Amino acid sequence: MRLAFLTNNRFPPREGIGRHILEVASRLRARGHEVTVLARGNAFAPWAETVAAGLRVRHFPHYPLRPFHHALAQHELARWLREGADGADLVHVHLPLLPPLLTDRPLVVTVHSPMLQDTAAITEPGLWPALIKANARLFSRRYEQWYLDHAASIVAVSQAVADELATGYRLRGRPIVIPNGVDTGFFGFAPSEGRTPTILYVGRLGYRKGLFRLLEAFARLPRRLGLELALVGEGPLEQALRRRAAALGIAPLVRFAGFLDRAGVRRELQAAACLVSPADYESGPLTLLEAMACGTPVVTTPTGLAAEMGQGAPAVLSAAEPEALAEAIAGTLAEPEAAAARARAARALVVARYGWEQVVDRLEAVYGVRRAERAA
Repeated sequence: MRLAFLTNNRFPPREGIGRHILEVASRLRARGHEVTVLARGNAFAPWAETVAAGLRVRHFPHYPLRPFHHALAQHELARWLREGADGADLVHVHLPLLPPLLTDRPLVVTVHSPMLQDTAAITEPGLWPALIKANARLFSRRYEQWYLDHAASIVAVSQAVADELATGYRLRGRPIVIPNGVDTGFFGFAPSEGRTPTILYVGRLGYRKGLFRLLEAFARLPRRLGLELALVGEGPLEQALRRRAAALGIAPLVRFAGFLDRAGVRRELQAAACLVSPADYESGPLTLLEAMACGTPVVTTPTGLAAEMGQGAPAVLSAAEPEALAEAIAGTLAEPEAAAARARAARALVVARYGWEQVVDRLEAVYGVRRAERAA
C-alpha cells in the first residue's frame, strides 16, 4: 500500500507528533508499504525533499503570516493532491493544525490533542496565551471538525482524547483508540543503582506543561539532597523559566539541556533518579512511556495515559500544586526500593501493551490490510 502521512510538524521530528509519525511510518515501510511523509518546511522556503530514517520526506512551504498561514499551506497541499499525491492510496492526517484538504482518496485522521481542550488547559497569563485560545476557538476547531466530518476512520491516541472529541465535536461514530508506543529495545531498562540525583523533565518548554510549578516544587526540596533539575527540550518559555529559577534562588541547580536526539534523551532517562511530568494537559506523552521503558521512576499529574493505566499504575500520581509535586518527588526519593519495584512493573507494562509494532498492527487493520497481506 502507498501511504502519505501529513503533519504540520517539522521533520526530522523535534516534538511528539513528529516522533509518533516517524516511528509508525518507518515500521510500515519495513513491512513493505511505500510511505511518504509531508511535513512543514522552513519559513518561506520552497518545496524540498529529504530522507529521514529511510523515509521519503517532502517539506511543503510554510508561510508564518498569522492568521493567513493555514490558507497559504492549504493552497500548496491542495495542489499536491491535485497533482496525484505521489500516488498515495490513502492519506493519513495527524492533527492538530492542518487546514481542510479535499481528496478522493481515503482519509484516516489521528487526533493527538483536540485544540479546544489543549488550549483551555493553558494557565499561563498574557496576551499570547489568550491569542492561542482565541485561534483555537475561531479557526482550529473548525478545521478539526472538517476532518472529523470527512474521515473514513478517526484514531485517538488515548481514551481521554476520544471522550473529548465526543463531548466537544460532532462525530458520526466513536474514534478508534490506538495509544502512543515506545521502542522498548532502544529505551532499555537501567537499574536504579548508580543513577544521579537528577530530577528530569523531557518535553516542550511551552504552555500548559506546568513548568513554573515544577520550579517551585523543586525549590521546596531540601538542598541537603544534592539534587539537580534538568529540563530537556526547547520552547517559547525558556527565558521566562530561567528568570523564575533565578528569582527562586535555584538557578545554579537547574540545567537547561536544550533539544536532545533520541540517544540523548535515553542517556538522560537512564541516569535520572526520577522523571516528573507536571502538565495541566497531556494526551500522551511519549516521554512517559520512554521513562517507564528505561526503568526511571515517574511522578506525574493525572493526565494523559498516566490517568488511563488503571489502579495500581506503576507511577506516582500527584496533584498539580507545587507542594504536592514536591511531596511526591521527595517520597519517591525517600523510598528507593518501592520506586525500583514500580519501575520494574512499569517496564513490564510497556513491553506488554505499548510497543510500536502493536500500534502498527492496529493501524494496518484501520487501513484494511489483511493478515495475508501483512504476512506477504
